[in-house]
Amino acid sequence: MQLFNKIQKFIFLFLIIQVISLSPVPESSINVIIYDKNKYISMYDLTYILDIHNSFDIITGRGKLFFRGAVAVYQTGFSVMLVNGKLIKSDYPVIRKKGELLLPDLFIRKIINEFYPGYEISEKQGSFFIRKKISPDKPDINDKTDYPKGSSIPSSTKDRISFIIIDPGHGGKDPGAIGKGGLKEKWITLQISKHVEKYLSPRLKNVKIKLTRNTDKFIELEERTKIANRILKKNENGLFISIHVNASILSKISGFETYFLSQNPSNEEARTTAALENNVIILEKNKRKNKNYNDVEHVEAIMLNTQILKESSMLADFIQKNMDRNISKSKSKGVKKADFYVLRGSLMPAVLVEVGFISNKTEANRLKQYDYQKKIAKGIGEGIINFIKEYNKNI
Repeated sequence: MQLFNKIQKFIFLFLIIQVISLSPVPESSINVIIYDKNKYISMYDLTYILDIHNSFDIITGRGKLFFRGAVAVYQTGFSVMLVNGKLIKSDYPVIRKKGELLLPDLFIRKIINEFYPGYEISEKQGSFFIRKKISPDKPDINDKTDYPKGSSIPSSTKDRISFIIIDPGHGGKDPGAIGKGGLKEKWITLQISKHVEKYLSPRLKNVKIKLTRNTDKFIELEERTKIANRILKKNENGLFISIHVNASILSKISGFETYFLSQNPSNEEARTTAALENNVIILEKNKRKNKNYNDVEHVEAIMLNTQILKESSMLADFIQKNMDRNISKSKSKGVKKADFYVLRGSLMPAVLVEVGFISNKTEANRLKQYDYQKKIAKGIGEGIINFIKEYNKNI
């Protein structure tokens, strides 16, 4: 019996220790670090004091915080973080200085809200203080700290579109699909992308329009969305449009279509199209990056954010409908979904437009024509503008 009682006491003490270890100690504090006039928190302090686990890949600069089912994903050099699937934006990025990771103060507030819902955070005298929330009907009369009321973070749907990234597919050592007579996809995509830029610039004067490449240059797939993601910051959002030309072993197939990201392709044709465009990874030198394309956990955590997918689907629909209005000599193949590597990683609405089939002789000849390229660009441009109008209704 004595042995049984001792075992009971041991189990009870063990459970008490576990409960204590799973919660931040009341009145825990974390020092604020000022760097370049911005407020940061040391990752070491955050994980040590609050018992939050962190994994970080020094090569890619990606990291993940997790605690009791809550997950936050971040990357050095980016001003964005996903916390439990919600996109949070800061005015300045996560940085790594002298081997130490520093997170913007805004991220810390959201992490506390999501990881420890029974606690609140306040700033005082160069430190963040974390403590249990006080019930409104039972105020703490000894509490002299002025805690902010409501520290909710604006969602990405509240942000204005401040930039658009146009991505001409392929380039450099990657020619893309090749048609009869040596016509290369990389040249068509670059020319149409420049037309889209020219169409949008005078019509969206307060929006920055940028191409991922302006010349015949090779860019790895992962780097293309990174170019866009680096621009993201608090109260601003962007669009990512990748332009490509399709190909098929059946030369009679023609038409244009617009895709958004999904690991469940619309049909076998969509799966084949994605496989064709994804083949460029063979040319990429950094094998570590190629491995990331198959990192399902990373894809689910960042790329398949529900709100981003919803907006991407809407953007694809607007572009496809407006292309259909402007292009009479080719047929619409509709909006589809597929797992394009170039769309993985986008932290904003993103689509891939297949403007036609280079394997179809008639369509390939049209794609070379200046006026036809302008019609395609106008369709894409009008679709983008109409999407922004609809998007702004929700701001």
